[in-house]
Amino acid sequence: MKKIILLLFTIISYQIALAQCTPDPLYADSAWGIWPDEQTNFVSGDIGVAYQQIVNFKVPLDAGDIDTSYSGLPVDSVVLNSVQNLPPGLIYSCNVPSCTWYGDSAGCASIDGTPTTNGSFQITLNVTGWVTLGIIPLPSVFTYDAYVINIGPVGIDSYHLNSNTLKLDQAIPNPANDECKIQFVTGKNMDIEFRLTNLLGEIVEVRQINASRGVNDILLNTSEYTNGVYLYSIKNGDNHLTKRLIINH
Repeated sequence: MKKIILLLFTIISYQIALAQCTPDPLYADSAWGIWPDEQTNFVSGDIGVAYQQIVNFKVPLDAGDIDTSYSGLPVDSVVLNSVQNLPPGLIYSCNVPSCTWYGDSAGCASIDGTPTTNGSFQITLNVTGWVTLGIIPLPSVFTYDAYVINIGPVGIDSYHLNSNTLKLDQAIPNPANDECKIQFVTGKNMDIEFRLTNLLGEIVEVRQINASRGVNDILLNTSEYTNGVYLYSIKNGDNHLTKRLIINH
């Protein structure tokens, strides 16, 4: 019985700890915004090590601050519906149980837990904003996907997405033995050609990839290739990026 009570106390204490984020007064006088911004990005973590990221934000009073097509319409409230693609082992909580904040108010959310899986995880925030037209409340649903949480030895740190973004990162591991993962980032959905060549310029492997906006993974089975130095590249017609890969069985 004592063990059960202790376990329940631990669970309740943990849940209370998750709900203890307090909006930072530093941002209280801002018109609106979210901190950290996407260029600063979320902090990185490691498997088995406790993780926490506090996100502060200020809800605007006028919806036109976010989207000019809604200029002049007062913001009634903003609701955080879900946070998708969190690294396994992490959950989120808000400073208010409903994850609902009214116009011109400050709020915060906390991402906590102990990660269990390495990788780069592009986070998607699903939000509903409510504006008032006369006496009629109108919802507007949108997603925000500019953040990445890196767990463990991954190549991508922080980046700012725009329509021209194209970034290629180091293969992990490198040197590679039986397999490796190559990540790249695109600012929009696009067709990407991936090539692996040897130092003589001979094509070892080529793929056509329908890339999605954000982080994309290429899993490469290197066990069938001979030891040596190779070049891997991506191109989208306008840009061509290349890095070196060493294969050593």
